[in-house]
Amino acid sequence: MSSPDLPVSFAFLARWTSDTSASSFTTPLASIPTAAKSMPAGRTPDKVVAQNASFKEQFGSEIVKISVGRESVKQEFHIHKNLLCQKAPVFDRMFSANFTEGQKGEAELPENDPQAFDAFAAWLYRDAVATLGNENEGVDRRYIQLFIFAEKYGIIRLAENTMDAFLKNQTIIKTRPGPESSAMAYERTYVGSKLRLYVARCWAYAVLQQETEVWTSASLVPIGDKAQELLLDGLKLLRNLNKVKNSAGKKLIKNPKLAAPCDYHQHGKDEVCPYTKDKKRKLDESN
Repeated sequence: MSSPDLPVSFAFLARWTSDTSASSFTTPLASIPTAAKSMPAGRTPDKVVAQNASFKEQFGSEIVKISVGRESVKQEFHIHKNLLCQKAPVFDRMFSANFTEGQKGEAELPENDPQAFDAFAAWLYRDAVATLGNENEGVDRRYIQLFIFAEKYGIIRLAENTMDAFLKNQTIIKTRPGPESSAMAYERTYVGSKLRLYVARCWAYAVLQQETEVWTSASLVPIGDKAQELLLDGLKLLRNLNKVKNSAGKKLIKNPKLAAPCDYHQHGKDEVCPYTKDKKRKLDESN
């Protein structure tokens, strides 16, 4: 596969997937021609490290240097190669002897976010996603960036750990992804991404809640290049609500054409309707 077949931000992966003789591992991004495609099936799982593994078996002695970001935000990370390659298989491929990175023990990731990589490096050694704070939208973006990194490189366990930590944090500080965070989640993930599912569910849930000073109706209007995709996902969830019935056995949302005629009149709720009462309209729910 050549670079033009990959999304711009993933193009650098092409040279780590074109030579199948170098390793049996194939990055899950190799079969995706555009960023709009669905999540790839059959993703390579993270390697399992035995719990009783010795320090040398788990970490090894070789250290690799990875430079992340561009210019003023660029940061260098020095990580045990064995640990990195065990928990993130794409780096096992990257640092194979067939590529310059493997021969030099160095790699450049200019398109990645240094903060996200820092959180990834911490996860490698701690085997857990660290608490990223409680500053609402700013913290949301840090979890989202970490998930984007995990999904981009097919690091399944990191993606799942990140979602668990993100939801826990959101529960503790009693918030949900705001417009900017939701836009970022949709613009940089796959169709079918678990992060998209969570964001869409939060949006649909918020739509049905009473308006507050914090979560106004205006704040629920999706923004960004993928706003329509979020709106469509949210609408699908809302439309499925009518398959669910409340405790009284009635649908949560009634056919608006079956509502009382006065619902659409201009007179007040306590005023007598000035119009002749219509006979009950017989419409089925499909109308």
